Amino acid sequence: MCYSKIPSEKIKKLRTNMHQGVDTICDHLENNREDQIKSALTEMENQVSEDLLDVADAHLHSNNQESTPLLLKGQEELRSRIRCRHQEPSGSDLETEDPVAQKPGETLWQKVSRWFHGMLHRLEETWQEVWTWVKEKMAAFCSAMKNLWNIIESFFSSVADLFSTSQASGAPQGLGVLQPHLVDL
Repeated sequence: MCYSKIPSEKIKKLRTNMHQGVDTICDHLENNREDQIKSALTEMENQVSEDLLDVADAHLHSNNQESTPLLLKGQEELRSRIRCRHQEPSGSDLETEDPVAQKPGETLWQKVSRWFHGMLHRLEETWQEVWTWVKEKMAAFCSAMKNLWNIIESFFSSVADLFSTSQASGAPQGLGVLQPHLVDL
C-alpha cells in the first residue's frame, strides 16, 4: 500500500513553536499583561500558519518530487493567500474576531480562553479556505488531464482503426486520416 508521510522535523518544529507560544502567553499571564498576551497570541497564530505551510510544502516536496516545479507556483499562491489573510486590518484584533462576545466581569483567564477559541476559529476558517482552494485547483487539473486523455485516446483509436482498415483492404490509406487528431495535440 502506498501512503504519504509528513516529514517529522517539520512536525517537531510546529509542535515546538506551539509550546513556545503557550509558554510566552503563560509568562504574560503571570504578570497580568493583557496587551502582551494579545500580541503573543497574534504572533502565535501567524507562526502556526507559517509552520503549517512549511509542513504542507515539505509534504509536497517529499511525496511529489517529480512534479515539484509544477507545484511551486501553487505553493507561492497559497502562501500569499494565507499571509494576506493574516495581514488584514482585523487580523490582529482579538476582540472583534472572537466567535463569543466578551462578557462583563470576565476574568483574564476567561478572556485568554476566549481568545484561544477565537484563534482556533480563525485558523479553522483559514485552513477550510485553503482546503477549498486546493480542491478547486485539483478539480481544474483533473479536468485538464481528462481532456488530454480524451485527445490521446481518440488519436490512438484512430491510428488503430487506420491499421485495421489498411489490413482489411490490403492498402494503406495514408496519414491524412490522422490529421484532425494531430491538430488537437
